[in-house]
Amino acid sequence: MKKYIYLVANIFILFVLASCDEELNQLPLSQGTTENFYSTPNDFIQARNGVYSFAFHGANEYGYANRVLNLSETRSDNLYATTTASREWEGINSFYTSIASNSYLKEAYVSNYKAIYLANQLLEKIDQKGSIITNTTDRATMAAEARFLRAFCYFDLIRWFGSVPLIDKTMSAQEAAKIGRTPVKDVYTLIISDLEKAIADLPASYAAADYGRATKYAAKGILGLVYMTRSSPTYGIDGSTLGLNEWDKAYQQLLDIKNSGLYAFGTDYAAIFTVEGLANKENVLTIPYTQGTGNGVGGNFVIEVGYEPYFTSLGLAQQGSLEARPISNEFLNKFSSVDKRKIQGIATSYTASNVAYTLPVFKKYIDKTRYGLSRTDWGVDFMVMRYTDILMMMAECTLHGGGGTQADVDAIMNQVRTRAGIPANALNTTLDQLFDERRKEFFSEGTRWFDLIRSGNALTIMNAWKATEDINNKILTIDKNSLLYPIPLQEILAAPGLYTQNPGY
Repeated sequence: MKKYIYLVANIFILFVLASCDEELNQLPLSQGTTENFYSTPNDFIQARNGVYSFAFHGANEYGYANRVLNLSETRSDNLYATTTASREWEGINSFYTSIASNSYLKEAYVSNYKAIYLANQLLEKIDQKGSIITNTTDRATMAAEARFLRAFCYFDLIRWFGSVPLIDKTMSAQEAAKIGRTPVKDVYTLIISDLEKAIADLPASYAAADYGRATKYAAKGILGLVYMTRSSPTYGIDGSTLGLNEWDKAYQQLLDIKNSGLYAFGTDYAAIFTVEGLANKENVLTIPYTQGTGNGVGGNFVIEVGYEPYFTSLGLAQQGSLEARPISNEFLNKFSSVDKRKIQGIATSYTASNVAYTLPVFKKYIDKTRYGLSRTDWGVDFMVMRYTDILMMMAECTLHGGGGTQADVDAIMNQVRTRAGIPANALNTTLDQLFDERRKEFFSEGTRWFDLIRSGNALTIMNAWKATEDINNKILTIDKNSLLYPIPLQEILAAPGLYTQNPGY
């Protein structure tokens, strides 16, 4: 799948792009187009690939991996990404309240809704014409994949924006223009239903040719995270956290992944980011990229938090990362000099064009052997969820009373520390200590902002960080309204009066 699942039939993509622009109420395709398209089993396969393409690769050259690096990593205390230049990520990092027109937010909204529309359409066509797919197992798997991807996109949306329009069927532009923001709890009802149905019909694994498609255990991982997010403190905002006590439900989903025996804790930290495909047993949910094909299946997420002089030091062509997003001093100081995670993931000294640089920047995913034809053609896969994350989320659930024991938590912490080459001295691990270890384990993987929200201490942590890190007074006030992003301005203007903007913007 790494080589072909995102190579959606050109005619199908042309139909989509010709029939919609970037506003939600412009998404539906013409009836004639869709009726003519869904005529063969291969048409359905191409349609499924289209859902994957928009859900994971996005509506332009930026996809889910770029999104979490821009909206999660850059927003967090891992980076102090201020600049004298005019870069859109500075508004994200500095908590500007005037970012409703930010292109990163627009991409998150548009790409997710395009994928949702295509998933809705595919599910309807399977109901109407699915007999064209004579293998009933293949038909059920395809519907399960569509449900998984729809749930994945809605979960992504509510974590960024809070309540969003819930659209679970194709509809006309006029109908879509009447759908206001749906309460988060109702969006969750669809998300959980979709994931449960997907789990029932998704396979446990695929052959190498289909690597990257959603499995039963990828769906269980997302469902576990959904329950964890729902259980976390609300901060008094209309966000994705509901303050429910569903840690036991989350724990069971994650335990099922562990008990499947399909995944393993990688003993070599660096290998997690260099070994790909079925050989890497850390991979629970991965977005594959392939370089050098000329078919547009390469990626560019590795350059998002990179820095041009570091790429130059590797002998690579210009990547466009002209302004660095420096690692915050507070975060850098958390590592010991022998921590393998720092050695693998952070560049602290490098030479480019005979100039020595000491500005610390992330390099975890940068592998010049997987650079292809251009800055948008890297063949580095992005792990949305890996097995270490499953184990550490289980530990989090345990500390909330969801299952397991304190000894289990300490064992997981010591396993992680041993691999990193630091003292395995965890004893009576607390939630604060667990989140601190997660921060060092998963930096540059796009999880930190979500971890902060789930911890219940996002405001306390971020404001304490701001007080020590922001010596140049570049970061604006961080309050509860900062924990959600604004609904993109184009959506507000598309249907005046339909949406109420999130407070603070």
